[in-house]
Amino acid sequence: EHLPEDRQWVITPNHVSYLDSFAIAALLDWNQLRKTYWAGWTGVAFANPVMRFLSRLGKILPVEPIRAARSSLAFGAVILKDKKNLVWFPEGELSGSGELQDFKPGIGMLLEHFPVCVVPVFVHGTREALPPGKFLPRPHAVRVIFGRPLDSREPKRESHGEKPHEKIANALHNSVAELGRHVS
Repeated sequence: EHLPEDRQWVITPNHVSYLDSFAIAALLDWNQLRKTYWAGWTGVAFANPVMRFLSRLGKILPVEPIRAARSSLAFGAVILKDKKNLVWFPEGELSGSGELQDFKPGIGMLLEHFPVCVVPVFVHGTREALPPGKFLPRPHAVRVIFGRPLDSREPKRESHGEKPHEKIANALHNSVAELGRHVS
């Protein structure tokens, strides 16, 4: 209900399991899925020919936050420039502890240059369904909580940080953290 049908958006979920993307995708309708691209770490999404093939089918953008952060952001920028939707995991990696980690500045940089609607999302239960290091999921309840859509220019006024992209990233982190506080 929080994803606008009439305009472009970016989803910024927490990241605790490789199931997170699937949990979010299961809640999108076909029209939304058709226009949505996903950030995916090259170490998994493009690790071998089979994964590369599946990643291309799933519209996964190669993200390498350590060695190629600029090119990762460039891929995201191309998607936003083309008026497509984007799911970007702003923590930059799976949370080792399961707790929400600081957001990398990249999401703020993208949204600073492409002022689109941004929807904070909190995913809960996927870590228990597919813990780190496991390959087969097990039954466990999963909740995906979509926050209210925000104008990406809005967080610049509400948050801390020296630069606009830091303010955006920090405000989105606070929004995702707030959603997580409502999970029982």
